[in-house]
Amino acid sequence: MLPVLFKIGSFEVRSYGVMMLIAFLVGLWVVRRRSKLYGFDYSQIGDVTFWALIAGVLGARIVFIAQEWSYYSAHPKELYTLQFAGLTSFGGLIFGFLAVLIWAWRKKANLIRLMDLLAPGFLIGHVIGRVGCLLNGCCFGDACPPNLPWGIHVEGSTVLHHPAQIYDSLMNLAAFGLLLFAERKNLRSGQLVALFFMLHGAARFVYEFWRAGTDAQVAAGEASSTYWGNLGITQAQAMAAAIVLAGAVMWAVCARRGARTAITADDSATLQETQPA
Repeated sequence: MLPVLFKIGSFEVRSYGVMMLIAFLVGLWVVRRRSKLYGFDYSQIGDVTFWALIAGVLGARIVFIAQEWSYYSAHPKELYTLQFAGLTSFGGLIFGFLAVLIWAWRKKANLIRLMDLLAPGFLIGHVIGRVGCLLNGCCFGDACPPNLPWGIHVEGSTVLHHPAQIYDSLMNLAAFGLLLFAERKNLRSGQLVALFFMLHGAARFVYEFWRAGTDAQVAAGEASSTYWGNLGITQAQAMAAAIVLAGAVMWAVCARRGARTAITADDSATLQETQPA
């Protein structure tokens, strides 16, 4: 773990914040590289991704505070931070989507085509963001065998833990590759983002199995996510299952209606020509 990269005076430059910045820039590059094939120019992409980032960070913080309100109500001074501490990816996804929705409505842009364009960029950003979680020491997995070569130390724990953050990164990296492959097939508009919902939701559902534990285990540093009451699943798993279901429904609906998505196998040359200079 390396939560603090360096200090400027008393201000700490944290690794998680730096990785979030890198994640945004790489995701933006991926989106811009494909933007013209979906009918958007670079300035539009810069505009919509900026507002999605701002809304996503605020949403990730707001939802995290809501989930941990019992703690923050007792520690109100910790509500405000500039160090990207205490975020949840689902909050970022939901608020980021709302920002994209509002932007598309105001600009009279095709929302479904825009979501198809943005989906792979979000995935690669998430892949890099989870590396930030690893450096920050949060979102870790449960205890692993002591002879596991890639087991990690977690602050406050005396045993090695699964680097579940990296497991999640690898699952989403595979999903990113599948999206880029599927993008060149004969998909209908909206099916790419539907596939994103299914793959990302499934990855999050699996990831939570390494993180889940009781309140006592979380307090002892043995787990980083708590079960939802007596259901045997976490709140994140319930949300992930809902996202997978929504993606499956969207896939089926889009298969029956809508135009073909922008990219086909014949667009390879065009894709190369539309790279940002």
